[in-house]
Amino acid sequence: MRSVPRRTALFLPALLAAGPARAEWPDRPVRIIAPFAPGGSSDLIARLIGTELQTRLGQPVVVENRGGANGAIGMAAAAQAPADGYTLVQGHIGTHAITPAIMRSPGYDTLRDFTTVAIPATSSSVLVVPQASPVRDLKGLLDLARARPGELSYGSPGIGSPSHVTVVLLSKMTGINAQHVPYRGGGPAVTDLVGGTLDFMFAGPSEVMGQVQSGRLRALATTGEQRSPGSPHLPTVAEAGVPGFRFTVWHALSVRAGTPPALLQRLRQEVAAIFGKEAIQLRLRDVGLERGPADAAAGDAMLRAEVTRWGALVHEAGIQAE
Repeated sequence: MRSVPRRTALFLPALLAAGPARAEWPDRPVRIIAPFAPGGSSDLIARLIGTELQTRLGQPVVVENRGGANGAIGMAAAAQAPADGYTLVQGHIGTHAITPAIMRSPGYDTLRDFTTVAIPATSSSVLVVPQASPVRDLKGLLDLARARPGELSYGSPGIGSPSHVTVVLLSKMTGINAQHVPYRGGGPAVTDLVGGTLDFMFAGPSEVMGQVQSGRLRALATTGEQRSPGSPHLPTVAEAGVPGFRFTVWHALSVRAGTPPALLQRLRQEVAAIFGKEAIQLRLRDVGLERGPADAAAGDAMLRAEVTRWGALVHEAGIQAE
């Protein structure tokens, strides 16, 4: 057996006690899962965060689109990732609050599996009808729906999507009954609405305001508590005749629960700095989005309350994924 040199023997206990050096986060690429196909609001926000975060961290930040099952595939993938800060997921009210309530086995539990980094943006949906529709305002739509129960049709990107649940809430508060036509994505639904196949639809501003401005669709109202800064001329649904109505689409950036507190705090600080920049807020407004709560704790509290609220509505309405 070879002997250990005396000098080495003196330092060996200290080296063993120190163990392997822990690299400072991040020392390799970070990924952001966007649980939808490219092009939607969640994807846009994920890429905006990725570009800015990459500059701030000095490491590549890769956006990975994992669409399918109303966002459940991407969310489940994020829930299975290590809680080490190298995998984030950029979802919204649908992925975090609605999808887990309509699926028997979504593969994740929002409140158990994730911790909120930020609510970077919120938006109001827009109620639109075809340009050829006789409906000129929300009252006219409700009157027509009551006169023809079960005959009017509305589209959405799928069962349990925010567009679908918005009409479920409207129906509950007004007593109307309309036929739901689910599509595989918002684009085909908007196309059919423009063509007159559908009677109305709630959709994100980025999906329909171009069609409104070109005269193919008519906007009647927005769904937030306040008028949208991007369309201040449009009344809210509450102002237009349904007091108390509110449906705000919030976008949530999350990491795995159990992520080390210091690392979580670093992420929260970096993302808050990104969305505190005026240039970023202007980019959000350009696509119909508004900055979310600046305080991470307030954002997390809002998310938890919303998960409970929309889960209860979905269960009461009996909505289930196919």
